[in-house]
Amino acid sequence: MTLSWVAVNVNNGQMIADLPELQLRGMFGCTMMRYETQTASLPALSAPPNWRQATRPGAVWIVCLDDDGSTPLWGGMVIDRRTNHAGQVELSLATPEAYFDRRYVGNRTYTGTAQNLIAKDLIESYVATAAMAGIALRVQVVGSNGTARDRSYKAVEDKTVYSVLGDLAGVIGGPEWTVGWENVNNLITPVFYVGNRIGRSAPTGLKPAAQFYLPGSVTSAELGESYTSQLGANRVIAVSSGVDDARPQSSQKANTTDMRPAFEYRWSPSTSITDTATLDAHADRALAAMKDGGLGLEITANRAEAPRLGKDWFVGDDIGFDLTGPAWPDGIYGTGRCVGWRMDANTIQPLIDVTAIGGI
Repeated sequence: MTLSWVAVNVNNGQMIADLPELQLRGMFGCTMMRYETQTASLPALSAPPNWRQATRPGAVWIVCLDDDGSTPLWGGMVIDRRTNHAGQVELSLATPEAYFDRRYVGNRTYTGTAQNLIAKDLIESYVATAAMAGIALRVQVVGSNGTARDRSYKAVEDKTVYSVLGDLAGVIGGPEWTVGWENVNNLITPVFYVGNRIGRSAPTGLKPAAQFYLPGSVTSAELGESYTSQLGANRVIAVSSGVDDARPQSSQKANTTDMRPAFEYRWSPSTSITDTATLDAHADRALAAMKDGGLGLEITANRAEAPRLGKDWFVGDDIGFDLTGPAWPDGIYGTGRCVGWRMDANTIQPLIDVTAIGGI
């Protein structure tokens, strides 16, 4: 199986050059609602004649094309370029979500506005090409427009689009978002997807379409269970900025059915939240995520044999697994949510968020 690499203009999606000798260091991938970074190298002596234009920092996407040579799987903006006496070009790349952290939100008020339309407006107003000289990017709302929210942002708060999207997604029932890619008429551009849920859930009473097996396409698997300070808590309070007793905060959200002693977690989802109901929603979501601690399953599979990314499964989809090994002689099995992936030319790693696993 062969992946290929091209350089693409961030302003319009036009391909600048093929980069057959580009080498990434390690696996590359994406995660829902956050950006990823990667490094790559290119030999200048055998690179295309326009390699400087094709690797210009802040102006170019380096895009990975699937085995068909036309379907984009991943892209990262060149944010740093270094050349050395030996003729090597060293590149640092960041996925499109990182650009959201370079654009600031101005004065904006939303009253009773559907949450997915708030996210759509933020991207179209501050990130996309037509908005203040942004990047070429399409926005797609997945499913309904979502719950109505009241939100107000001020330019003096110096909040980036990335941080505001994080705040918006951080409440119970908040929107999910991710960035994918499309190739339309040989123009390769990112797509911002936002919805109440990204991806497909398994049909009721049926297994997900994508299944990973060991023995089978899976070559290795690791199960992690954690109750560290960032992953586990059964007493949660969300706070905002303030002075002394004037600091807004949520009520304490507690899981009283757990046999563990009290583990407390306090954090600030945003410095400008004054509505305690919003802080309560943030705390509710954090408790739901942390009350049972972290449960992570890492699967590595042969890309040629495993269900195909972009065909059999996508980010946000439910994925099934059935794994047997010395630590799990009777097998572990279940369904988890794919919240991201890592891959190289030969292997694929779906990042699976599991809340329950059979067999443990």
